[in-house]
Amino acid sequence: MKKIRLGLAQVNPTVGDFSGNLRKILDALAQGDRKGCDLVVFPEMAVSGYPVWDLANRKSFIDENARSLGEIVRATRRIQSAVVVGYVDQGPAGSGKSRNALAWISGGRIRLRQYKSLLPTYDVFLEEIFFKPGEDHPTLVWKGLRVGTAVCEDLWDENYSRKPLQILSRKGAKVIVAINASPYHREAAVKRDELLKRQARRYGVSIVYVNQVGSQDDLIFDGRSQIVNEKGSAVFRAPAFEEGLFIYDWNLSEKNPPAISLSDTVGAASEIYQALVVGVRDYVTKNRFEKTVMGLSGGIDSALTASIACDALGPERVLGVTMPGTYSSEGSWRDSEELARNLGMEFRTYPIEKKYEELLRHYEEERRKEGKTAGASGRITLAMENLQARLRGLELMYLSNDEGRLVLTTGNKSELAMGYCTLYGDMAGGLCVLGDLYKTDVYRLARFRNQSEAVIPEAILKKAPSAELRPNQTDQDTLPPYEILDEILRLYIEKNKTPQEIFKALRREKVSMKTISEVAHAVDHNEYKRRQAPPILRVTEKAWFGRRMPITNRFEG
Repeated sequence: MKKIRLGLAQVNPTVGDFSGNLRKILDALAQGDRKGCDLVVFPEMAVSGYPVWDLANRKSFIDENARSLGEIVRATRRIQSAVVVGYVDQGPAGSGKSRNALAWISGGRIRLRQYKSLLPTYDVFLEEIFFKPGEDHPTLVWKGLRVGTAVCEDLWDENYSRKPLQILSRKGAKVIVAINASPYHREAAVKRDELLKRQARRYGVSIVYVNQVGSQDDLIFDGRSQIVNEKGSAVFRAPAFEEGLFIYDWNLSEKNPPAISLSDTVGAASEIYQALVVGVRDYVTKNRFEKTVMGLSGGIDSALTASIACDALGPERVLGVTMPGTYSSEGSWRDSEELARNLGMEFRTYPIEKKYEELLRHYEEERRKEGKTAGASGRITLAMENLQARLRGLELMYLSNDEGRLVLTTGNKSELAMGYCTLYGDMAGGLCVLGDLYKTDVYRLARFRNQSEAVIPEAILKKAPSAELRPNQTDQDTLPPYEILDEILRLYIEKNKTPQEIFKALRREKVSMKTISEVAHAVDHNEYKRRQAPPILRVTEKAWFGRRMPITNRFEG
């Protein structure tokens, strides 16, 4: 059998940027044709970007999809390559829904249309709300092969009664071309890999898998397009997090081609760091911000956030502001300055101490007028702690408005889980970079970053975490040790375990049932805070956006 030259186009679309997305598609298609590709395959909804949410049901949005698709059809009149591309199509009359669609195009004609039949509605996916499922699974004969197509979830049919791949294999399909917009999390690559191998062996088909790259809002896409033969061996892999056209000469008659293993960096600190760099870069640039600003506290979270931001955007686009207050240590300012100098980012100091004291006097005076006592006999109250955090948020938001900068917040998943953060204070901003990363993982990524260049001062890595909102404060005054806390949180949030199940799983760690119950209660109680957080970049299987819990909730267990 002859060889087939395939072009796997890992593109990074932007939702609604039809002209920009079309330009990427036509450029990659022209490149593929120049290099002799028989087929160039693009990701799911490459025409429109993914996900589009309620835009899917705007007629004008669907019309723009159709116009772009028409341009792609016309382009194929002038080239030899065929193309497979994803877009949004109109749905059946009266359905009120559109369709997540695929088109196979060659010679100026659409040869096949496929509508996504399995619509994921779980975790971060809500496709049943917006799309009408497809019911047909057509095939075509191409280069002497009977070929079928699938759109993302159609591959993941193991938990559905409808089996698109089984239907296609029974129709004689030997190759499945699958287009995808499959988001990244640190376990995703392994799960995808295992699924593709199982499905290829189960149905005796080869799978051409093309995935989106880049990020859209809080979702990051890692690409990792690949080709798996009918024996379940990956014979070609495109790189992770890299946009481009990746070409493979496929000899279908080769009986035992060498298998290519998945990279051993999957789930490693280096990969997660790279994902966050992509997430920050695309969120900032796609939303047309030239510059960013963030608070530098002298702690590990702001240090890692600054490192990621500088690597994503360049240090010239990142401003770090330290805002020392009454209880800030001299070391915090010094460490922040050293960090900024190491990264090459702009650094400013805006003290809040006088503002804080003036506001305290103001509130004390107002309380006296009301015949009430302010504070609590000299004790630092929670309101007084939060006032400092909110003053810092006020400084950053002023700079955001005045200089057109996007505020990057620095809270981590452990803090957001426990409510160890201040609404309209350290939570105020446009993007939360570390909000899906536990505190122990923050340290892991910081140490990874320092392997190539020691930009994060050793003092930051070694000091006890502290909000510095009262004298001699450390996080462990309020929270369990992070090594214990994070393990409880992983089981409760990501694995959906009950406190009782967590206690059994962690008995060897000598964690009390009381501690576990208190952690679970804090997670549930602080749902209202997380609803008011900025978008949080997703790197775990169960990020906050995919965990839908009621705010008003008295259930415990």
